Amino acid sequence: MAPLGPFGAEPRLAVAVSGGPHSLTLALLTRDWVAARGGSVLALVADHGLRPESGAEADHVMALLAGMGIAAECLRLGLPAGARLQERARSARLSALTKAAARHGCPWLLLGHHRGDQAETLAFRALRGSGAAGLAAMAALRVAPQCLILRPLLDFAPARLEAVVAAAGIAPVRDTSNENPRFARIRLRQALADPDGEGEGVQALAAAAKAFAHRRARQEAALLARLAAAADIHPEAYAWVDPKALGADALGVSALARLIGLIGGAAWPVPLEATAALMARSGGSLAGAWVRP
Repeated sequence: MAPLGPFGAEPRLAVAVSGGPHSLTLALLTRDWVAARGGSVLALVADHGLRPESGAEADHVMALLAGMGIAAECLRLGLPAGARLQERARSARLSALTKAAARHGCPWLLLGHHRGDQAETLAFRALRGSGAAGLAAMAALRVAPQCLILRPLLDFAPARLEAVVAAAGIAPVRDTSNENPRFARIRLRQALADPDGEGEGVQALAAAAKAFAHRRARQEAALLARLAAAADIHPEAYAWVDPKALGADALGVSALARLIGLIGGAAWPVPLEATAALMARSGGSLAGAWVRP
């Protein structure tokens, strides 16, 4: 937790708990961590409602948490079946979790992703042709509108985390959808699985993700420095930009794309090619923003 702070006195933390071994381990560790600091922890259990038994499983997880002395709330999502099921489920779950954390006055939301998840994310994004930023995989700390999202277990092997709940005598819930090979992520997870437990391939991919993350951090720092030198940003959703200070190099194009996305409220990164074309013609509209001399 130390690299993810500071947290101040009596921190209030929310933890996402699926009932699997890794999220239960995170709940146990967080419970003890906040207790030593006079703080509190709230577990958030998301019931997607996609399987007939999911409601009962969520109730079982709530009972497990009560037995661990952890306050909890169940979030009933009621997602409809259909295309892009896992992607929609992840998006709806994270949205519900961050909003619940804010509603309970918890500035931090902890997620139980581990080294295996990090390796899987890198491989999955590489197969989908993700760019350099995507290859950095999951960040240990990410800013969301409602709270800070923390992943304190990214450097830990899943087997090590599973040993914690086993030692505590807690039987985790096993979601059968996590073994369904019709999902691309599950097929990838099964391909990366190592019968020996640790997995050299997983370690190598996780190390690569960390290297990409360091590169992303350097690039982000350079981009923000360029914006700080070139742009005067106003809260009323406009900005004055000095073209000379911005520059027309790759970093200048990236900085302008970020600014356009900020001003226009773009949900996705603004395409660099379109930004470069706009810069070459000295103005125009793009992604909800208007750039003019």
